[in-house]
Amino acid sequence: MRIRTLTVLGGLASLCALLFLVRNARAETMFDEANFKALADATSADTVAPGTKITVQNWKQYRQFMPVWLQALYSGDYHWKIGPQPEFTIEVGPTHDFPLPKKFREDTEKYGGQATLEKLSTGGWTIKNYTAGVPFPNPSGPNKAAEIMYNAWLVFRPAILHYYTYDWIVDQYDNVSKEETDDTWYQLSHLSEPGMPVTLPYANGVLFAARYLIASPEQSKYTTELQLQPSDPARFQENYVFLPSLRRSLRLSSAARCSPVLGTDYVQDDGGWMPTNFDAHYLGAKKLLTVIMDPAKAYSAAAYIGGGGTSSGTLPGWPKAGTNKWELRTYDIIDLQPLPIMGAYCYSHRVFYIDRQTKIGAMEGAEGYDRTGKLYKVLWEALVPHEFHGENTILTYTTGMSLEWDFQNKHATANNDERSTIDDEVPAKYRDVATLSSPGGLDTVMR
Repeated sequence: MRIRTLTVLGGLASLCALLFLVRNARAETMFDEANFKALADATSADTVAPGTKITVQNWKQYRQFMPVWLQALYSGDYHWKIGPQPEFTIEVGPTHDFPLPKKFREDTEKYGGQATLEKLSTGGWTIKNYTAGVPFPNPSGPNKAAEIMYNAWLVFRPAILHYYTYDWIVDQYDNVSKEETDDTWYQLSHLSEPGMPVTLPYANGVLFAARYLIASPEQSKYTTELQLQPSDPARFQENYVFLPSLRRSLRLSSAARCSPVLGTDYVQDDGGWMPTNFDAHYLGAKKLLTVIMDPAKAYSAAAYIGGGGTSSGTLPGWPKAGTNKWELRTYDIIDLQPLPIMGAYCYSHRVFYIDRQTKIGAMEGAEGYDRTGKLYKVLWEALVPHEFHGENTILTYTTGMSLEWDFQNKHATANNDERSTIDDEVPAKYRDVATLSSPGGLDTVMR
C-alpha cells in the first residue's frame, strides 16, 4: 500500500511539474532580421492617426509601428509586460520637429563630408578627419551602417549637462531597492558650443567624461564612478570608481564592458561603447511610435509605473497615460555584432534604433540579445523637449525616465530624473570641468 501511495504521489508530482513547465513556457523573442523587415518602412503611406489609442486589446493592429522590444512587452510572454489597465494606454499625437542645435547644424555644414572611415586589422572601422557636427550627413553606400553608427556615437552633447536622479532597482522577486545619484556629463572634444573651442585645452584625448555619484542609500553614499570615453575610437575606455571606505579610487579593467554600473542593471558599455569593436549591419529605415513626455509632468515620480520605488508593478518605469503622447518618427536601425577582439561579450547583437533627425539612439531603445540570440536587455529613455539656446529640441540625457529592463532575469532599473541643467544653468560646484572630468577629481568627492 505504501509503495502504491508513493507511486501515485510520484505521478501527481510529475504531473504538477509538467503543468508548471507548460504554464511557464513562453515564446521567447529571438534575433531575426525578418522581425525588422516587417516594421513599417519610412516611405510607407501607412500611418497611425493622431488621437488613436493603443491597448493590449488592439495592439496587433499597430505592431508594424512598434520596435521589437515593445512588441515583446505587449506579447505577455515575459515577466515584464504591458498590462490591461488604462494607465498603459498609448495615445498617439502629431509628429514634432526637434532640430539639432544651431551651432551643431552650422558645424555639419562646415565640416560635413570631411570625415572618412578607415578599416582596421581587427575588422572594425575607425573615423578620421572628424572635427564637429554630424560626421556623415548623408550616410550611403556599402559602409552606410558604419556611418550611421558613428553619427550616433558622435551625437550632440552640450559642454556640461547635470541632473539628479531617483532610482529604483527591482529584482526577480519584485523586491525594490532605492538609490539616488548625482550625475554630470562633460563634453571635452568635438564641441559645437557658441564661443567655445572645438577641443578644450585639458581634454587629453577624451571625448566626454561621465560622472555618477551615489547620494543615497547611506551605506553607498559618495561611491562615484567616472567613465572617460576617448575621442580616438581605437583606444580603450577608462573607468574609475571612488570607494569611500578606502578613501581612494581604483581603475576598473577596460575589459569589464559587461560589468554592472554601481549595482544597477546598466553595464559599462551602455554609457560608453566603442564603435571599433563592432561590425555594423543596416536593418532599414522605419516609421515607429515614440513617446515624448509632457515637460510639465515628466519629472514627477507619479508619472511612471511604480514611481519613486513604491512598487515594481508589471512594468517598472513605464510612463503612464496622460503624461505623454506618442508620435511616429523615422528611425535608421542598425545591428552591431561584436568582433572577435571582444571575446566573450554579453551580447551577440546590439540593435540600435537611431532617430534620423536627432541622431539619438535611446529614444526608441537599444536591444541586447544574448549569445544564443534571445532577447536579453533593453535600454530605453523617455525623453523630454528642452529649450537649448532659444530652440525647443531634444538632447541626449534630457530625460524624464531612463530604463534598463532585463527580460531574462526579471530585473529592472528605473531612473526618474530631475530636469537637466545645461551649461550656464549647471550649479557652480559642477563647473570645474578640468578637475571633475579627470581621475584626480575623484579625490575631491568627500571634501
